Parts: sequence; structure tokens; C-alpha cells
Amino acid sequence: MKTLLLAKHAGLCSGVERALTLALSAKSKPVRLLGNIAHNERVIAKLREAGCAVIEEKDLDTIRGGSVVIRAHGVSPKLYKKLHSIGAEIIDATCPFVKKIHDIVTEYNGKGYSVIIVGDPTHPEVIGTKGYADDCVVIDSLESAKNTTFDEKKQYILVCQSTFSENKANIIINHLKNTIKLLAIKQTICYTTKERQAEAKSLSCACDAVLVIGSSSSSNTTKLVDICKEQCNKVYLIRDAEDVKAIDLTEVQKIGVTAGASTPKELIMEVLSGMSNENEVTLPTKENETTEATAPVTAAAEEVKESKPTSKKMTMDDVMASTSFEIREGMRVKVSVIRSDETGVYVSGLKLGKKDGFVAADRLTDGEYKPEDYPVGTEFTAVVVPNTNGNKDYIALDKKKFDEVEEMDKALLDSVFELKIDKAVDKGGLLGKKGSYTVFIPVSHIELHRVADEDLQSYVGKKLLVKKLPDKKGEEGAEVKRHRIVASHKEVLIAEKKAAREKAEKEWQEKKAREEEEKKAIFEANRDRFEVNNVVPGVVKRFADFGAFVSVYGFDCLAPKTELSWTKGVAPADVLEIGKEYEFVIIKVDAENYKVSLSYRLLQKRPYEIAQEKYPVGTIVTGTVQTIVNFGAFISIEPGVDGLVHVSNISDKRLNSPADVLKVGDEVTAKVISFVDNRMALSIKDAQEPAEGAAEAKEGEKRVRNNARPQQERKGKKSAGDEISKEEQEIVQNFGTTESVQNNILGDLLKGFTPSDEK
Repeated sequence: MKTLLLAKHAGLCSGVERALTLALSAKSKPVRLLGNIAHNERVIAKLREAGCAVIEEKDLDTIRGGSVVIRAHGVSPKLYKKLHSIGAEIIDATCPFVKKIHDIVTEYNGKGYSVIIVGDPTHPEVIGTKGYADDCVVIDSLESAKNTTFDEKKQYILVCQSTFSENKANIIINHLKNTIKLLAIKQTICYTTKERQAEAKSLSCACDAVLVIGSSSSSNTTKLVDICKEQCNKVYLIRDAEDVKAIDLTEVQKIGVTAGASTPKELIMEVLSGMSNENEVTLPTKENETTEATAPVTAAAEEVKESKPTSKKMTMDDVMASTSFEIREGMRVKVSVIRSDETGVYVSGLKLGKKDGFVAADRLTDGEYKPEDYPVGTEFTAVVVPNTNGNKDYIALDKKKFDEVEEMDKALLDSVFELKIDKAVDKGGLLGKKGSYTVFIPVSHIELHRVADEDLQSYVGKKLLVKKLPDKKGEEGAEVKRHRIVASHKEVLIAEKKAAREKAEKEWQEKKAREEEEKKAIFEANRDRFEVNNVVPGVVKRFADFGAFVSVYGFDCLAPKTELSWTKGVAPADVLEIGKEYEFVIIKVDAENYKVSLSYRLLQKRPYEIAQEKYPVGTIVTGTVQTIVNFGAFISIEPGVDGLVHVSNISDKRLNSPADVLKVGDEVTAKVISFVDNRMALSIKDAQEPAEGAAEAKEGEKRVRNNARPQQERKGKKSAGDEISKEEQEIVQNFGTTESVQNNILGDLLKGFTPSDEK
């Protein structure tokens, strides 16, 4: 014999059933259906036999009189208006859940909101709902959500297609929450759809094979198939009893059965009957109450126990209502006292069936037991325990155990608790048992990072600290009543990380406060020493991009980078050594904020002073042409030491441009001819040996030329090395600030050139 698990919510949903009833009872003939009421061949054939014809929107222009049935999916306001114009009786079978969605969209559309519909853009319900919005976008997947651009200034209202996958919708909604700033969310998936999908997931976890009865054209039926396939390898979509015959169920012990919202009950009955004949699946005949769910995620299925075959003719309602029940250890039962004596309390309860229960005196309370404290009719909850008293006429119960578990359960709901992982649910998460609760940890709440599906199994047997997640809005306490908790290890890790960060921050603040107090004390002890222009000894403690920290009398002072060297762009480590003592001059004291600024370079020789000592006037030097300008060339003598050769001091011959005889990179010999206003002037021609008689000829030519000029023209005449126009002066200044010479000492020195009086 095989065991059958039948989904509680299998078959026609109330919305489709209502539409079907309205269509079959319509009085105005002919009856026309605006689209198929249900995506099931059996239902369509039944309507056709009753004289109902399926039409499309384009057919409305040719229709006069009769009835038009609006199916459960609903239609747009525009289509309503068109229906009224044809004069036919309108039978509105729109599902109440869909009408609620229309009302929400209408309300928020009137407030200026843009509408987001999470659903299938081709589904009739979504098409109808779009008609109630002026600005609407439909999102059917996470990828679609990521590829859609939303205006951050707009307000959005989000609704869901009533039959859309809840898991898929939640993934999309979680993404949009982080994407859209102004987003109102209305979770409008039908509760029957949620339960049907949850049942399908539970069936697939508990069964060796699952049969989904319905049509492949039914959207909600194919969703059930997809959900079942996530947990079970043997999932079959079947249209009727004939399809079952082609399935090999010989190795299957537990068979789950569910059906789409468009599947009629008689079709489900046929499939079950066929399974009984072909596969020896025993159909239930004994009425009893629903057992508590043991499958993960939700109480989805009611187990049908094996019993002797019966020849009783059964209706579908019999099958759907029939279940078996088994008293098992650990079960919670609500009981009522029927009598009490010195040995304990005798009770009855609905779940106990025909047998009564017995609670021994020592298992009732931690205090003193008194029979009079338990009068007839007193109700309480107890736990089924092994019967060790030898009296098999009663079911042994334990009230204290229930109270202990209840106390533990309360702690679970309010604090962090340790959970041993018993099972990994593929693509779902982790399961464990604590107290009376089944605890589920979603895969997104296991670690701070996303745990790969293939790694879930490695958690089985481990113990994790977890805490209960808040209930979803509108479902407060629902899972707790079913003794299931959705918990998170990730939230515990986040809390621990936050606590560690707060602890570190507190310790840092305390340390900083102590250091500030010590800093104040040291400053006050040396206040008389910290005067501007005082020269003080300091030990270099550490470097920063902006300078060096120096300890002066035990007080940390700052020597800014610009105050370490006369050469621009030099790193602190190129000037000072950590741990070494130097002399510094105090350049600024901020007594209010306890800050002291130092300078090292003010105690060092300036670049031009070093250059003048090393290269006095008349020195012959060798250098490399670094830059050529119209009025001369800059010669690099050594790193950090440059000089300017004016065009008139390059050659005895008249040159149109220095580039006539020089190029960058040439090595030249020059003579230092002056140091004026912190600048070095060079002459190439003065460093050369003149040809015999050339010097006398040149000097005579110069005297003739000077005597020929008016006296006023010669007045104020500067040396050849200084003959620079205003335009040339600007170039010299720019040269001193270019990146190529920022580190050269004469980049600053040469800024002292002044324009020539002559043009």
C-alpha cells in the first residue's frame, strides 16, 4: 500500500468557482464569456455544453443583447465603459481580491502616484489592472526590476498580481525597497494563492513524488509545478487520470497530490480513483480532524494513513475532508477535566478520540497537588508522553512538560537562543527544533554573506546562535500559533559586530579623552616654552602626507610639509628620520586648542645661499639644457640648482632664437656672471676662449655702438643678463611654477627678474 498526501487547498479557488456559477446561472441568453473563465479543458467544455460562448474584446462591436460575463481576472475601466455601450447584461465575476487591487490603484493614482505591478505583463488580470493607472510599469522578474529606471522624485505604489509567486514577488520587492526612495507597498497576493503555493512546497518536501493536476495553460498551475520541482525530483503535471497511467510509481511510497485553481473537483476525484485502481493507493474513509503539520515551511498537507480497502462509493468532498489521525509522543493536546482524585486528573479531549487521558499528580504542578484545584470542566494543555503506568486504557499526559516547553518557547520569541541544525533544505535554508517549535533559517539569514546551495549541508549538526525574525505585516503571531519560527543567524552576527564596533568606539573615545587630558597637562607644564620664534629640540615620531609629528618636551607638535624644506614637493622622509632629534622653530601656537606648529626649513640655509657659496661669480660650470624659451635657456647645473643664460649671452653671433644653437638635453659649459635678487645668471659665451684679436674687435665695436646711441637711451641700461621684457618675465615666472622645475631651487629665485626698459 502507498500513502497519499492530499493538499488541503487543491482545486477550484472561490473566485473561479463563483465565476463559473454566475455564468451557468445567467438568465439573459445568449451567454458570452469575455475570455476563458478557467484555463482548464474540462471547465471550458462544460461551459460550451451549457451554451456559453467565449468572445474577445474585438467581438464586442458585433454584439447586441444577451449576457456578457467578466471573468475573475477583471477588466479595465475602458472595457467596462464599452460593455455598457452594447446594451448587454453585464455579469461581473471579478474576484474580490482583484477588485481590491483595482481600488488601491485607483486611490493612489488619484494621489499622483506612479504604479508598479509585480506580475506577468501578459496575464489578463495585470492587463486589466494597468487600465486603472495613468503611469504604470509591470515588473515580472528581478532582472526586469534591475533594468527599469525609476524617477527618484516620484512616489510609487506597488501591488502584486493576485496569483503571482510569493517567493518571486518578495525577491523583486526587496530589491525595489533598496532602489526606490518613495515607495508604498501593498502585498495583494491572494491568501489562497499563498497557502496553495506553501502547500505545494511542503508536499514536495514530504513526498517521493508529486502530481499536479491541471492544464499547462494555467498560470497558477505551472507555478505549482515549478515550486514542487525545487524540492522534489519526481513532479508530474497531469491533465486527467489517463496521464497517471503513464507514470511509474512502483518505487514510490508517498505520493503528494495538488491541483491548480482552475481544476474542477470531479477531475481530482477521477485521478485519485485511477490511482487507487492502478497503484493500490488506499483512499481514506474515516473522518477525523486535521493533523498538525510536520513538513517544513507550512502545514500544507494532510496525511492519509493506510487502511483496509473499502467498496464505499465516495464523493470528492469525502476525499477532501477525510484524514486519519495518530496520537504520538510529544503532541500537544487541549483537554478538559472529567474527574480528579489523589493519584491525578482524568481528562478528555477532541484530539484524544475515544480514549481519555490521565495526568499523574506529580506531572501536574511543581507545587502541592490538590484534587480540588482541578474541578470538572477545568481546561489546560498537556503533552503526550510514554505510558509507563501499565494502564493502557488511558493516554498518558504531562502538564508540567508543556509548561516547561511553554516557558522555553516564550524565551525563544524574546531572545537569542542556540539551535542545532537538523536538516538543510535545498535552495531554502536550514531547519532545527527548539522547544515545541520548528525553526527555519532562510538561506539569506545564515551568514553575513550569501551561502551557496551546495554549502548548506555542511551546517547540519552544527549549533548556531539565532533570534526570531519579526513577523510579516498582517501575519503577526500566525507562525507562532503554528509553532514555527523563522529565525536569523545573520542578525545575531550583525548585532555582535555592532556591539564589537560600539565597544571599540567607546574604548577609542576613552583613550582619546585620556590622551587629550595628558596633552593638556604637558602643554600647560611647558606653556612658557611654547612661544613663537623659540628654537626647540624635537624628536620625529611619525610621518603623514601633510607633514611630520614631532615630540617637543613630550608634547606632539606638527611640522607641516611646506615647513620642512625650501625645495618644493619633497617628502618628509627625504628630509627627516624617525626617532632622530632636530632643532625646530615655533611658528604658531594655538593655546585654545593645544596645538603647536613648527618649522625646520627656517633654520636651514636658503637655496640661493647654498648655490652662491658653492658657485661664486666667475665659476665655470657644466650643465644640461633643461628648457628653451625665446629669451634664453635654463641650464640645470645639478639637481635643484638651475641658471638662466640670456640669448645675448649664448653666442658672439646674433641669434634669432636660442634654439638656433641649443636643444634640450645638450651639455654646455657656462660661467656664473651674477647673483642678483636670489637669481643666478650664466653666460656660455664668456666661458669660451675668444679667437685672437676677436675680443679687441668686439670691444671696439661695442664702444662705437654705445657712443652712437643717445644718452637717454643708455640711461638705466641693465646688464646683458638682465635684458628681459615683460613677456619674458612672465615666462620666467611660469617656468618657476611648472611641474618640471618645481623641485629646482631657482624656480623661485628666477622670479626676481624684472622687465627691461627696452622693447
